[in-house]
Amino acid sequence: MKKLRFSISKGYPTQMKENRNIHQDSVIGLSRDKEGRLWATAGHIAYGHIGVFCGENADTLEELYPAAAGFQWGKAGVAFQGTRYPDGPYARGEFWATGLWIDPETGVFHALIHNETGWSAEDSAYTVFRQETGEPDFRHIGYITSGDQGRTWQFERWAITSSDPCYTYRYQPDGLTGGQTGDIVNLGTGDLSVFYHEEQRMLYVFYSMLWYDVDGRDVAADKIYCARAKRNADGKLGEFEKYCDGAFCMAGNCGRETAVMAGGSEPCVAYSETIGRYIMTTYNRRRWYEGKTTLQVSYSDDLVTWSKPELCVEAHEELSLPYLTLCGREKGKPHHTLGDTFDLLASTNNTDVLRFEVKVEAYEENI
Repeated sequence: MKKLRFSISKGYPTQMKENRNIHQDSVIGLSRDKEGRLWATAGHIAYGHIGVFCGENADTLEELYPAAAGFQWGKAGVAFQGTRYPDGPYARGEFWATGLWIDPETGVFHALIHNETGWSAEDSAYTVFRQETGEPDFRHIGYITSGDQGRTWQFERWAITSSDPCYTYRYQPDGLTGGQTGDIVNLGTGDLSVFYHEEQRMLYVFYSMLWYDVDGRDVAADKIYCARAKRNADGKLGEFEKYCDGAFCMAGNCGRETAVMAGGSEPCVAYSETIGRYIMTTYNRRRWYEGKTTLQVSYSDDLVTWSKPELCVEAHEELSLPYLTLCGREKGKPHHTLGDTFDLLASTNNTDVLRFEVKVEAYEENI
């Protein structure tokens, strides 16, 4: 079984900085257009702004302009065109445009957004426990598009929702009944990245789900899931289907799901030409709590069967970070195609983004 040995440089500054009002708080949205230019979306809509960046590679990304939402966000009942989440409550809160894909045929920008119920929703914010601002709150994944290279975005729909309702019996928003009843609560879908498979014309979304221990007041487990949607003839994405029990067969909204990997969060998937396999980076939550190196990698040959995560390097003083984004350097290939050298963009909650230069070599692991 082919795997990679990693050598990772020190961190270099980027233009994604706090003092530029870019408060990064997720995996960065990256995609190349048909001319080979690399585009990025970084920051979030409620604190600072979402910046639209462009360059030849990760080391030359410069902000062109802020992204604007062509729809309201915030208070329930008016946010996201007054829609309800597919599991019942009115949509509310802010968003992060973390899963970017540029259609090479139309030039339209597509993004999958991470949304939370506990932030920037005024008096309609809620958590596991009550109506309040903060965490632990609930997450949903939405779908937005831009026809002007990321300057303005339109809300299309809610795309991926947990099979468990995103509220509990402790607080039932909007007059709803029911909700999760256990002391281990599923916080919903989010913390995502995307991978476009050109031959299949499918956009794969790799997303996290967290389980919160109400008594211990901490995350009890985090796992990675997968859904995908076909690019339709009109250029829009079709409905997402979740991976469940060995097939993509369940509805993206509220359908059942099966984890493709356990023991990590904030996935980023790429294809390694060095070994001819897919790799997924995630971060190790316990090691982050302890201030240790978090970067871990899993391997796959089919995008759904993943190995257990293992550390990329045993120690790196700058890499106790949760938000880790892979980026290839070859202009004529998708950003998620990696050679023997590539870039890693990394940050933690609302900090400057650092760029690390990564070198890899293949080795054969005997089973």
